[in-house]
Amino acid sequence: MKEIEITVFAKINIGLEVFWRRSTGYHDIESIFQNVSLADILRISIDERSIIAVEGEIGCPPNKSSIYHAAKVFDEACGGIVEKKGVSIHVKKGIPSGAGLGGAGADAAATLLGLNELYGARLSLPELARLGEQIASDVPFFLFGGAAIVRGRGERVVPIVPRTDFGLLIVQPPWTSSTLEAYEALDSLRNNARGLHRYCSETQVAPYLSHLSDDELVRRYRLPIAQWPFMNDFQPVLEKRHPEYRKWYSILRDNGAEYVSLTGSGSCFFGVFDSLDKAKEASEQCRDNIAKMDAGYLSLPVNIFVVQPLARSIKVSYSQSCNEDTRPDKERPCYGSH
Repeated sequence: MKEIEITVFAKINIGLEVFWRRSTGYHDIESIFQNVSLADILRISIDERSIIAVEGEIGCPPNKSSIYHAAKVFDEACGGIVEKKGVSIHVKKGIPSGAGLGGAGADAAATLLGLNELYGARLSLPELARLGEQIASDVPFFLFGGAAIVRGRGERVVPIVPRTDFGLLIVQPPWTSSTLEAYEALDSLRNNARGLHRYCSETQVAPYLSHLSDDELVRRYRLPIAQWPFMNDFQPVLEKRHPEYRKWYSILRDNGAEYVSLTGSGSCFFGVFDSLDKAKEASEQCRDNIAKMDAGYLSLPVNIFVVQPLARSIKVSYSQSCNEDTRPDKERPCYGSH
């Protein structure tokens, strides 16, 4: 095998509950992650020059990226095979950075999986997920994918049967959101508000914290979209910084979105429609309405993506293998739910 191509898909959060920060500095979360059709494409090949090239914005130099970190972690776990033989990783970005869509975690997962296949390391998905925990908290999800209940720091992933019966509009504001700063702002907001008894204290000794059972989260996920009770705990933080969110939420609602929420710690948010066709129909009107907002710097572009929910996280294709069929239709099935 000479080269492997991996398409890795973004995620949204359907609800995101964040518990008090632990003494370790981390917060436990409770959320449903769902893959959607925005994607990055990575081409990985053995190459003694060892190059990471990026088409698009990843928010940092390549040698500081999750891709580089994943390659180092994999190399250390596999006896230095990547350093000995070299690797070339070319990334074509389709998932916006700093957007709450999991682009960094997705790229790290794709890198781990691609190197595992390319070098024949034969690590299992659970083994790769344990490596992924060293890189970013959402990497394990992308290695399993589709839809899942996610807890702990993101490493506790319980796959569930994904829904694919709706359409979405994802709105990308003209700013990014730092996850670290969002958590700090959330902690500050809570410390000032006080009395939020549903959050944990350090006296709790559970390995991770939870509010709702898996069965209850799945039950809520299966409800008609207009009845979804999910909330994102970062939403008040970002609305305080950027009141424009409230206006944008109203625009999506007015144009038929059954549910509107922030994803991750932002900056993107999304509207869920009864079908992909309804999302497509609403997209132009939403673009026009948002463009008409008179808010100074908001003359900067606000991107709107029409996407669909997926039952997969990763698609793998091979080329130039000397002992495999390389016809165009010879494609590895997806990771995640089937």
